[in-house]
Amino acid sequence: MSGPSSPARRALLAGAALCGAGHEARAAAWPRSVVDASGRTLRLAAPPQRIVAIFPSNIEIVFALGLEARVAAIGGRVRYPEAALAKPSVGGALGYSPEAVAALRPDLIVLTPSHGSALGLVEPFERAGVAVLVLAHPDLAAARRNIELVGRATGSETAAAALLARFDGSLASIRQAWQGRPQPSVYLETAAAARGAYQTVGRGHYADDALACAGGRNVFSDLAGAQQVSAEAVLLRDPEVIVSLQAVPRPAAEIAARPGWSRLRAVREGRVVVLPRSHFLIPGPRQTEAVLAYARALHPQAFGAAA
Repeated sequence: MSGPSSPARRALLAGAALCGAGHEARAAAWPRSVVDASGRTLRLAAPPQRIVAIFPSNIEIVFALGLEARVAAIGGRVRYPEAALAKPSVGGALGYSPEAVAALRPDLIVLTPSHGSALGLVEPFERAGVAVLVLAHPDLAAARRNIELVGRATGSETAAAALLARFDGSLASIRQAWQGRPQPSVYLETAAAARGAYQTVGRGHYADDALACAGGRNVFSDLAGAQQVSAEAVLLRDPEVIVSLQAVPRPAAEIAARPGWSRLRAVREGRVVVLPRSHFLIPGPRQTEAVLAYARALHPQAFGAAA
């Protein structure tokens, strides 16, 4: 068994420190109280048995904790995990039906403020005595805390601790691979809009944290949260690497061919990478896969790929 000062242990701690990690499982008897991301206090008499999970990241957490049998329904545009697709749906992009949720007799609803219509479920169900766990995921640390919160609210602290250990271990392993190398500047394009407007992220966004964990320096880290930027702004920042997330990946050459972009260092040096948007913008347990993909784009030699 490795001691406290083993390389593996040091790597795990380094990865945790870098990405705002660190967790502690505290099992408690029932009934119990849980303070959610909105500061509300939930009082739970027993482990919930009929859970309604709304928003893809929340659904991924619930299933990753092994709670499939306790899920009564889901809500949102869900593609993963496959087992979730077999569950009844209480709504999606067009809104959520309190009546449909009530008919399922839930004892815990897990939702996120990213969907304003979902927040409309909080007050009526609280009045009816149904616990509502509100989660937030502005950054990677908050995404991690969501795992802890769901674990505590469902009595799954052991599973949550194991999931977080894997999460932290993956980040530590990735960091160890690129540590000691220069950290290139990177422009992360999360969507391309019409008329030369582009979507990206700044500080306080989980994707910005993911870039840092991958060994990159976000050229728009002076901005906050999700942002729309102009082509001129990208040209002025002249990133060393461009990573474009696309629902249907198209050739990197199309990005390089944008007016004026041939002057960018990333284009001149052939460092434009297109990745499938997929789950990279879902702030759940699979964010480690996004970090790994970014790290491979930023540090190809560290991961055995050609530059």
